Amino acid sequence: MSAQGAFHRLLSFFAHRSPRPNTSTITFMDSLRGDLSIGLNFPVAVLLATIRHLVFRNTGFWSLTIHVPTVRTSRKLLGGPSACKGLDEDKRYGCGELVSMAKEDGVIAQADAVGLWMLAAEKDGKVKGEEVRLFQKGEIMERIAARRKGMDNVLPFWRGGPLIASAHSWAVKKAFDVEVYNGHKRA
Repeated sequence: MSAQGAFHRLLSFFAHRSPRPNTSTITFMDSLRGDLSIGLNFPVAVLLATIRHLVFRNTGFWSLTIHVPTVRTSRKLLGGPSACKGLDEDKRYGCGELVSMAKEDGVIAQADAVGLWMLAAEKDGKVKGEEVRLFQKGEIMERIAARRKGMDNVLPFWRGGPLIASAHSWAVKKAFDVEVYNGHKRA
């Protein structure tokens, strides 16, 4: 997988959400399951999955399937691993700090910084520098999905999380076979 670009690795996360995982094809349901597994509420997950499939579909005009290896992009996430020169992997960063570091790499990198912060920030509103590097390499999604397994790290509603985590968890498990927010601790 090292021959793939970071953006392709990020897309591959969604390909693994299928009951029959395929590393190169993403169906709409795989995309929806992936968005739900990172803790997003249903309407936001549907919106993002729809946008993803309209923008990246490459298997026919009416198809909502994405063939990951043939997605044409040279996009570098958050400016790429050489960007954010002042990044300390041991430090924790707020949204403003991430946007400031990405400023040099343009508006798209700044949007990536906000998106990363919205998904990866913990309760204190900070993202680990190590996770910023993982995002730049396209390897952060599994970590976020694992974090959302427990009730101790529920994504806030204003960042796309559910209104009632326990009800959301039950519904997405029953409807989509996605486990999210099922931990022992209560936040």
